[in-house]
Amino acid sequence: MVRKRARIVWSAGCGIVLTLGLLALLIGDHGRTDQPPGRPNALTVAWSFLAPGRASDTVDVAPAVSDRMLAIPQGRTLSVVNTRNGRLLSTVRSSDEFQEVGLSGNVVLAVPRKDLGLQWRYDSLHGYDPATGRELWNTGAGDGGRIAQPGGGEFRGGMPVLAPDPGPVVEAAGDRLMGLAPRTGKERWTKRMPVPARCARSEPDTSASPVYPYEVAATRKYVVLLSSCPGTAVELDAVNPESGEIVWHKRLGRWDASLALVAARNAIGVRKDGEFRLFTESGEEVPRRKGDRRSDGWPLGEARGVMYLAETHSPDGEQADTSHADTSHAAQKDSVRAVRVDTGKPVWTRSARSWFGGRELGRGIITGGVHTGGAYDGDTRWSVGDARSQGPGASNLMDFAGRTGSRVPWPVAGTFVGMSGELLIIRSEEKNGTRYTALRPGHRVTDEESPVALGGAKRKDWPHACGLLSADFLAKLARGYVKVPVKGSRTVLGTQLPHPSGCRFATASGPDSDIFTVTVRWVAPDAKAARTYAASAVPWGGSPASGGRITAAVTEPRRGLYLYTYRTGLAQKPIADATVVSGRYVFGVGSVSDEARAERLVRRVAQHLSQHAGPEHTP
Repeated sequence: MVRKRARIVWSAGCGIVLTLGLLALLIGDHGRTDQPPGRPNALTVAWSFLAPGRASDTVDVAPAVSDRMLAIPQGRTLSVVNTRNGRLLSTVRSSDEFQEVGLSGNVVLAVPRKDLGLQWRYDSLHGYDPATGRELWNTGAGDGGRIAQPGGGEFRGGMPVLAPDPGPVVEAAGDRLMGLAPRTGKERWTKRMPVPARCARSEPDTSASPVYPYEVAATRKYVVLLSSCPGTAVELDAVNPESGEIVWHKRLGRWDASLALVAARNAIGVRKDGEFRLFTESGEEVPRRKGDRRSDGWPLGEARGVMYLAETHSPDGEQADTSHADTSHAAQKDSVRAVRVDTGKPVWTRSARSWFGGRELGRGIITGGVHTGGAYDGDTRWSVGDARSQGPGASNLMDFAGRTGSRVPWPVAGTFVGMSGELLIIRSEEKNGTRYTALRPGHRVTDEESPVALGGAKRKDWPHACGLLSADFLAKLARGYVKVPVKGSRTVLGTQLPHPSGCRFATASGPDSDIFTVTVRWVAPDAKAARTYAASAVPWGGSPASGGRITAAVTEPRRGLYLYTYRTGLAQKPIADATVVSGRYVFGVGSVSDEARAERLVRRVAQHLSQHAGPEHTP
């Protein structure tokens, strides 16, 4: 009886210990849901949404992204998408083109651009229900009508409309801040912003730059106000958007030459005379290292007691130029750094020299676009020679432990928009609209023959570009064609290939219009992925890099075969080109002009590749 009772007690004790252990594991796992288990090295399509109209055909306004929604402005239409599944929530239509959009208090904010004939006016702020697209309210937004959305690490100075999660705050006339109820647009509170007396000049100085006594920014929870003038004490306030009350206040000392405020979703940075000070959203200051005028930074965000920031280092001893989060000066070096919030002690530092545009901190990951030669990325697309070396955009995927690897290619061409939770949002233009693709970071087994940078393809899958056209076919085009591998085309996204991926074909004595280039632009995992990539890599829109929006003339004589002429360079020289999909392969055919002879040549070569360069024909 005693032994039986002891066994019962022992079993019960083991059960309690086991239960507590399981609870501890569950709690621990729950605490790690925002961090993927290991270094991500792959991107897969979570969803894809095609918005009507191309961005290049309207005022190109940046979309607004949150962890739940994506607001896409295109002319007089605004599409609201659920970023968890890519489904359309609602469509907003306006009589005026949208100039700015934002998300705040579960309401879509928008500033329209009114055409007054000789000028534009941006003086109203509208609130829309994201579920129905119905206008909830509209009110004056003040001069400029810009909306400052939390996150992204960009400068937020002088913006009149701020969009933290609890509701919008308007910078109104008379140096006032005014909080609005997100569902009604009614005034919640108003307050004057402090204007130090020393900011007022006794005599006007037309040669001097204007002195702004304050800067404003938005985090997820608060509106942040930085006020001061040269020679006076700097004051930093976090304001509750719902009540207008000051949540916390900091005095940062005097400044003389330079002062700037920058905010991320849950972090704040202040640059003051070569000094960079960093704060959490709750007002806790990260202890500073010894001052170094050769480096500067901006916060990416804070998670679990660690602050993540991007830094720019200038080796010449001068303060780094950080007028924007994307610093591309050759003499500067970019890095991403993690420091402990409580001690300021560095956790790790990683180089970010090749990153393009703003870096963003998502759910367990830090990422952004990276520089890739010839990629359709930002305003560098379709500059001289890009169409002949076209490749996909890519991202560096860095986890919170600072682990990163090779550039991970996108399965579509396009530009990096931002992050929604763990998802990367990519924008690309197509024939009938603008596509937004959500990419989910993941993991896949790789080896030497199938590196990360090739997106699932093997090195041997990439064909020799000079072997794609037979001697018999070339003889039908003209006599004496010579094959010249394109220098540097053995390397794609830093990966060495067994063969050149570009080849130039020229005759010894023929005209320039006989010269053409064949490029293996991408080897996709399958035929569908190749078609998707190719459709988003054709220059449907304009050419900002060449000084204007020059629309390409595109024809599609058969599925997966695109023939077009685009203009490039300062001289706006027209070029005949083609993109060809054959199975999982994407090829490019380029000429040196758009003469009728060159166009016919490009068409003939492209049609031949589309029919005879599939998997069974490719070496």
